[in-house]
Amino acid sequence: MKKATGLFILMGLLVMGCGNRASAPGVSEDKILIGNVQDLSGPMKELGAVLPAGSNLYFRYVNENGGVHGRQIEMKVEDHQYNPQKAVAAAKKLIEKDQVFCLYQVIGTSPCEAIRPILAESGTPLVAPATQSGSMSDMSREAADLIFHTDTGYDIQTRILVDNILSDNVNAKIGLIYQDDDYGENVLKGAAVAEANTGIPIQKEAYQRGATDFAGQVANLMKGGATHVIIAGVVKEPIIVMKTAAAMGFGPKFYGTSPTMDHRISLAAGPAGEGFTSANFASLWNSDAESAVLYRDLCTKYEVPKAYMGMYHFYGFITAQVLVEGLKRAGQYPTRERLVNGLETLKDWDGGAYPPITYSQNDHAGTKSVILVQVKEGVQTVITDWVE
Repeated sequence: MKKATGLFILMGLLVMGCGNRASAPGVSEDKILIGNVQDLSGPMKELGAVLPAGSNLYFRYVNENGGVHGRQIEMKVEDHQYNPQKAVAAAKKLIEKDQVFCLYQVIGTSPCEAIRPILAESGTPLVAPATQSGSMSDMSREAADLIFHTDTGYDIQTRILVDNILSDNVNAKIGLIYQDDDYGENVLKGAAVAEANTGIPIQKEAYQRGATDFAGQVANLMKGGATHVIIAGVVKEPIIVMKTAAAMGFGPKFYGTSPTMDHRISLAAGPAGEGFTSANFASLWNSDAESAVLYRDLCTKYEVPKAYMGMYHFYGFITAQVLVEGLKRAGQYPTRERLVNGLETLKDWDGGAYPPITYSQNDHAGTKSVILVQVKEGVQTVITDWVE
């Protein structure tokens, strides 16, 4: 009888041990496979090149130092051409065919919104979606328990920009040029909050994703007498808007949400971009922040082309730091559930670039503050501390 009891105990321990070592998609003894969906051939293809390269820079550093619990990180990237329908197909391929452990850095608000049902159905986490839309951390939405946002939302950014404008000029007439999709929807949410708080109306001009002609929007803002204009675009839109305004003799003060923070904007816009002020959710890549110093050191070590170095390449780098921290906390035998639980233990976590990140079961926003950066004599200059 004692012998049988001992056998049952031994069998129980073996079962528990096997449970701790439960296999998960994308995880082998020596590798963790993650999936990324970028715009590799569409209107934002220049970002689709630099974002994954920045992530792989950090993964290379981690892998050369033993990986995560002895496993090397490998990232597979698919193209969605900034198209939500193609994002769905790409995500399904990565999850169902390639069997990735998790999704990471999927770019674009509308593509990220489109793949929510796939995340929910498969139980696949999405870490650090490459969009600053506050909808990513809206816990009432589908698959919200699986999405971990790293960036302050467009809604919060827009409200902060309006506050900054009014602190500069209480009589400001504010205009807003926004992308007419899920990105713009979150920007409009912040504009509505700002209007409610201040009682000041904001003139709104929409554009379609991929647009290259902004003469109509600029003309409307001129007619409306806008003195300050917020551009909710990515890289090329603020360049075109500011150059168009200059050509039309229109000279308001220009502002932008965080995707317009790329240093190439001030270079390409030239004199038209002088004074351009944008929000940013992390320290600058060329700052003294701990992650920025490591980033530049690794760029030198691995001979990264100078053309790649900048905000978006650094963005890929610092979001990779968040993912790696989550993988570490998922333990020696990671599962998707353990990754979620591990990330939810982050409390005021300081990775060296973001303001302290905190997650919990009820809040996956991560951060809620930005710094403001202004182009002064052609150079991006931080003009505020962290602002909420």
